[in-house]
Amino acid sequence: MRILHTADWHLGHQLCKHSRKEEHQRFTNWLLDRIESHRINVLIISGDIFDSGFPPNYALKQYYDFLRRLSDTCCDHAIIVGGNHDMPSTLNAPRDILKYFQIHVFGGAESDFQKQIIPIYNKKNKLQAIICAVPFLRARELKLNHVGETYTQKDRSLVRAMINHYNQIASCAQTMNKNCLPEVPIVATGHLFTAGGKISDTERDLYIGQLKHMPVNKFPELFNYIALGHLHQCQCIRHSPPTYYSGSPIPLSFNESRHNQYVLIIDFDKEHIANVHKEMVPRFRSLIKIKGELQEIKSKCKRVFHQSSQQDLSPWLEIDILDKKPLPEMIDHITSDIENQEFKVLKVICKPSSSQQVEFQSQKLDDLKPVDVFMKRCEADGIIGDDYELLLKTFKDLMVMVHKESEQSS
Repeated sequence: MRILHTADWHLGHQLCKHSRKEEHQRFTNWLLDRIESHRINVLIISGDIFDSGFPPNYALKQYYDFLRRLSDTCCDHAIIVGGNHDMPSTLNAPRDILKYFQIHVFGGAESDFQKQIIPIYNKKNKLQAIICAVPFLRARELKLNHVGETYTQKDRSLVRAMINHYNQIASCAQTMNKNCLPEVPIVATGHLFTAGGKISDTERDLYIGQLKHMPVNKFPELFNYIALGHLHQCQCIRHSPPTYYSGSPIPLSFNESRHNQYVLIIDFDKEHIANVHKEMVPRFRSLIKIKGELQEIKSKCKRVFHQSSQQDLSPWLEIDILDKKPLPEMIDHITSDIENQEFKVLKVICKPSSSQQVEFQSQKLDDLKPVDVFMKRCEADGIIGDDYELLLKTFKDLMVMVHKESEQSS
């Protein structure tokens, strides 16, 4: 049996107000080819299929079109779990129809643990594996009562409930496995943050310094592989049991483009030990950051253009112009000149090459994250040292409160 693990597609995502539709379409086409060429039996998507709870119609069409085409491949089963960006009702809407095609969808946690356990049979009706399909776990789905608790106590209660959820579902899977000899591999999914995971700039930095994460050593040892989503960089969190984030298939920011994107292919030997292989996803569009003086940027762009000429989609650029006397009109000059070379400039930052950090940005306010705006405000007011650190910590605490209230109301 062979499993392909992917996550964090974020269909409907926009970068600086530019749609990623074409990149996602090329990815899904490529993925279907990989499923066929590698003879994948089970596909696991570990959350954040969509970028928002109310995805645009074209993103829904891409998703359903992919599932339709998947049924024509060698893949016998698909397990899809919701992430924190997904609306459970959106994912669950077609689940009763999809299950007839062996596509099992879990937008949110089930009250009955047995419903989250999927036995995988081959065409000869022989049990091949057991999948514990755990989506992003919300406090309301775990039926937690936070009345009278502080935020720290709420976080600890949620983590305890998450640990209990995994233990309960592992116990049910173990019972099923013992009743179906010979025993088979047990695979769990999850969409969560674990301590030690590498975070990218597009993931909300709300869990740093907080208690709202799942300790990796609390996953049941029973599992033979744990397929995680939520962090966008492909990484192994623990070797025993093998615990992996597959990462996102396309970079969701210019900084994320510094790393390669992957899907993970898992085979099990006779002892049910997982052998994990990383399959690199092609870069369908280059996201390039260029920094330097005006003439230096032009020469770098020429080199980049030749390197990216093999791609169907024109590169997108983020440019930092360093100059002794930066002027806002430099932005228009560099943008028009570069876009004549078939690049698309999404963001230009013009700043002095000295220690001053005065910036003229072409980006809109809603292109920035709240913490970025706050930090720029502090810099403009000359707030430094311990006062700055205290203010920044207080601001992040407030952001955590706002995020939790929004999550509970969604």
